[in-house]
Amino acid sequence: MSQQNGICNRQTNETLLSLRFVFVMMVFMSHFSYRDVLSFDAGGDCGVAFFFLLSGFVLSMGYGPKIDGETFRFARFFRRRLLKLYPLHLLSLLLFLLLFRPAIDHWLPLNALLLQSWVPDSNYYFSYNAVSWFLSSLLFCYLLFPVAYRHANWRTLTAVMSFYVAVYAIVPYSHINALLYVAPWVRFVDFFLGIMLYKVYRRYAFSHTRTSVFAIIESLLVILLVLALIAYPYADEKLRNAPLYWLVLLPFIYFFTQQKGPVSRCLQCGVLQWLGSLSMPIYMFHPIVFRSMVHFFPSLPYVVMLTLCFLVTVFLSWVIDRLFLAKIQ
Repeated sequence: MSQQNGICNRQTNETLLSLRFVFVMMVFMSHFSYRDVLSFDAGGDCGVAFFFLLSGFVLSMGYGPKIDGETFRFARFFRRRLLKLYPLHLLSLLLFLLLFRPAIDHWLPLNALLLQSWVPDSNYYFSYNAVSWFLSSLLFCYLLFPVAYRHANWRTLTAVMSFYVAVYAIVPYSHINALLYVAPWVRFVDFFLGIMLYKVYRRYAFSHTRTSVFAIIESLLVILLVLALIAYPYADEKLRNAPLYWLVLLPFIYFFTQQKGPVSRCLQCGVLQWLGSLSMPIYMFHPIVFRSMVHFFPSLPYVVMLTLCFLVTVFLSWVIDRLFLAKIQ
């Protein structure tokens, strides 16, 4: 193994971009329940865990050298994070209100301010466009990022994991969603693991390992991920939120980021890159599309409905990205 400079090259960015699409589609399928076909619940928990881990890893890759070099400016960093998330949230919330005309109540201000995941009540954290809870918890991770990065070491990791184990043991099964799945202080554990993964990645890389070895490793990781998804229905409910996937997703990100196996090279496909660039609007708008399509076309066959929802979601995400997000970022 050899030293890494910690700078992500273009190909590595392409790999991670395509992986964003792969995992956002898991979330997509976890919310698609139509007629007698159940949703892919395992994909939702896996996709969410992946994005928290990846956020910690990618932010460390992009801003870690600046923090180390004392050139990091938190105000500029947080402003950029807000511009990537908050306008998209407000647009999806506005569209939800216009299309479905829900009762306006005291939940709306918390949702609009992205504070809903702090309230351990599903009426709050899953209010309106329910998936926006993810942004609420992610903003908390952003706030802690520079401090977390500076203190990311094995001793801190032990303390963080001890905290998680304590919460895991105490939380009753009736409050799993509120306190183990949504709660910002718990999802920060995933985020911190992503930061620690970057520290390992920066220090160690398999630069002289043969491509054939990476082919085996990547194939095994894909198989392990599939096995974890299959094991989901049989796992303890608390394990499903994230721990079931940590031991697979951490090496998954680590090895695929190095871009040396045939599977990771396939992820450089242009179509996957383009779809990956739309992963956040796809995430934010797919529940709105689902609900609208089922309302207007309630009798379509499953495959037709799924295809229609996917195409409309991608098209809407592309329009929003081109006409709205690109102008404000």
